[in-house]
Amino acid sequence: MEGFLRLGFFSMAEKITETLKGSFAYILTGAIIIAIWIYFLFLVPRKQRRYDKFSDYLQDVFNFEIMLGSGLAKILYIAFAIVLIVVGIVAMFVTNFFIGLLGTLILEIILRVLFEIFMVIFSIQSNILAIREKVEKRDEEYYYEE
Repeated sequence: MEGFLRLGFFSMAEKITETLKGSFAYILTGAIIIAIWIYFLFLVPRKQRRYDKFSDYLQDVFNFEIMLGSGLAKILYIAFAIVLIVVGIVAMFVTNFFIGLLGTLILEIILRVLFEIFMVIFSIQSNILAIREKVEKRDEEYYYEE
């Protein structure tokens, strides 16, 4: 953790980690709970496929038609962003306001870029599935026309 904080808070990372030593687990747990709440309240897609049977859903999950990782990545991003904001606020008061603010902005940008790179993989997968469904639909229409 201290190595990641060094990217944003420079030499003040030791002071910040020393201040947060006992409370970091509580901050992380609270951030994960809030992130799950935010995800299910605001980010769950409305146009999801409806399943008649639970076995159909399980079949799609086991065949990797449905990716659970993208939702998990979104929840982790929200949780880490909340943790960084809390750590940034602590850094603003423990060390220097300007260093805390600058460090928070730098770390938030780095976190966003890393998760965007990770989400590109899931975006590619969902686009490939959409293309495959269109091709299968086109092939079915072609074969039934003859």
